[in-house]
Amino acid sequence: MPPKDKDKDKEKVQVDEVLAAVIVADSFNRRFMPLTLDRPRCLLPLANVPIIEYTLEFLAAAGVQEVYVVCCAHSDLIKSYLKNSRWAAKPNTSSQIKVVPIVSQQLKSTGDALRDLDAQQLLKSDFILVSGDIVANMDLPRALEEHRTRRNTDKNAIMTMVVKAATPKQRSRAKGEEGIYVLDPASNECVQYRSLFPRKSKLKLDLDLFKSHPELQVRNDLIDCQIDICSVDVPALFTENFDYQDIRKHFVRGILESDILGKQIHYHILTDTYAARVRSTQMYDSISKDVMARWTYPMVPDTNIYAASTYSIRSPQIYTEAGVILAYTAVLQRNVVVGDKTEVGENSRIVDSVIGRGCKIGKNVRISGSYIWDGAIIGDDCIVERSILADNVVLLNGVVVEKGSILSFGVRVGPKFTVKEFTRLSAKKAHDNSGESSNDEDGMDNEAEDDDPTYDQAVVGVEGKGYSWEDRLSADDEDDEDDQVNHLRLLDVCAMARDVNLHDIIDENADEDSESEDDLSEIDQLERSHRELISTIERAFEENHTIDNLALELNTLKFADNLEFHDIRLTALPSVLSLVTDGKTLSTVVKRWGALLQRFAQDAEDQVDLLRILVEHCERPGNEEHAKLFVKVLMAFYEADICTEDGIFAWFKKQDVGRMKDAAQPFIKWLEEAEEESDDDEDSN
Repeated sequence: MPPKDKDKDKEKVQVDEVLAAVIVADSFNRRFMPLTLDRPRCLLPLANVPIIEYTLEFLAAAGVQEVYVVCCAHSDLIKSYLKNSRWAAKPNTSSQIKVVPIVSQQLKSTGDALRDLDAQQLLKSDFILVSGDIVANMDLPRALEEHRTRRNTDKNAIMTMVVKAATPKQRSRAKGEEGIYVLDPASNECVQYRSLFPRKSKLKLDLDLFKSHPELQVRNDLIDCQIDICSVDVPALFTENFDYQDIRKHFVRGILESDILGKQIHYHILTDTYAARVRSTQMYDSISKDVMARWTYPMVPDTNIYAASTYSIRSPQIYTEAGVILAYTAVLQRNVVVGDKTEVGENSRIVDSVIGRGCKIGKNVRISGSYIWDGAIIGDDCIVERSILADNVVLLNGVVVEKGSILSFGVRVGPKFTVKEFTRLSAKKAHDNSGESSNDEDGMDNEAEDDDPTYDQAVVGVEGKGYSWEDRLSADDEDDEDDQVNHLRLLDVCAMARDVNLHDIIDENADEDSESEDDLSEIDQLERSHRELISTIERAFEENHTIDNLALELNTLKFADNLEFHDIRLTALPSVLSLVTDGKTLSTVVKRWGALLQRFAQDAEDQVDLLRILVEHCERPGNEEHAKLFVKVLMAFYEADICTEDGIFAWFKKQDVGRMKDAAQPFIKWLEEAEEESDDDEDSN
């Protein structure tokens, strides 16, 4: 009889276990700067709902009873938000979920957050670990049950990762963060993992693996949802190994490669439900579109999961709140969310965009593929293309905001001014943060000065208010893997330039027929192909591939995607130049990787195209250092036989007047004189 009573007690303990979750609110990178100077990423609006609301709703729907929100930067804002939200623990309520903020001012990584939790001994049983920017409608209880079943038979099964199968072109794949998973389909065990970016290394499989795993799958078609079901062993392992900082690159890889620990990590693959993380501006754009397209149901605007929302659906994928005021001739074209008390003026058109609450949009305005947050004011005759405008941004009449731009809180621009593509503006002035070690984008409060009366009119216009934001990294930050490749952040923003054709809404008489949809599809495909080319080149840099192997890979992509050699030059040249930081590194880079450019610039016509791409690159905002090195680059290309005299002369003859042509004139003159001397020597012989 006693054993029977003991079994009952054990069952009672299992029933009484509280299902807990941990939300790591900090993102530990700088991808949303300068927006996150003023607000943590988890409180930024996505379809006019704070991102953390999606995460908490997902956990509540899964039956989670306690949530610990671990935060460092902007912790006061997060605590205040939770205190005043529907998740606050209020007396005399039957709330099914308890949300507790945990503040630690020393966090620099997810590893630090888990070590802090382990020190406080708050977790008593298996728990859910997520980031504060998750949007998901997956069946979490099913994955949890699989995890618990494994744990009952093998205590070494310490974690289950949730991943989602996706095609290479699916927009919810986080560009630059793909991984390779080696999986045992029989046991759902992950036996190897490698991140493909930024430090890519060859994946080597020990033959001994096949003794215990007769069948293995090597897959790179899986999205990391950043949702993990963990045992209480996981925080303890982080405490034992202070080298563990990132949950995937360090912890998962370290556990799987350890011959001592003997722990196992399993996986749960999603196929018909949704889960993604807002880990970059590219993903912010993609997930926003998925919400509007209802892939995240029931977390869509018109279900009003956010207590302050009152959305209704006007037509497929157009959502408005009750207090929206639309002029009779204003048009909401497709995929649009408009918040309460927003006014849209006559002859204005909005497509593929989210407009916040209390915004005022003037007459003849065109907004496409953009995110306008609360209280923004947009004057008459403005154009906003594929950009983010934060709270209380003001565009005076006639302002054009080109694609990929981010205007942070309180910035004012204009009048009749153009914000160049990929510009980032802040109402606070950035300064050099050398000597500071924080690499958390949300922990940058001390890296911006208060408002200065002398604003940078060159970037905001004569009546503007704001400064160009240049993210100056400290020595520690430059070593950070997420920021090591300078143009990764450009890719993040550039990826927002999908799914929208601005001319569709600028032209009053544009036909919305199948032909325009086909053109749009071709644009999307070309951008995806270019990103794949760049990713391949970056991987070759990291793994130190031979030129022959890299050229073979690029040619394979060219034929697979029906590209031109111009597309390879267009992506290869900026990628190679991204390795050039000053005149000293130029010769080293050209010596190592110049042959790649030479391979795809065989004749004078190709070389003219290559040099035109070089000029466009140097004239692009943000590439001022390369512009200063233009002539040195030209000379290096000549000395390395990337460009011949004939190619350089042909380019110079066809090049329009400009500062690059002016700068190159002394070099051209030197070449001409050298050629004349060579001809004279031949004649004398």
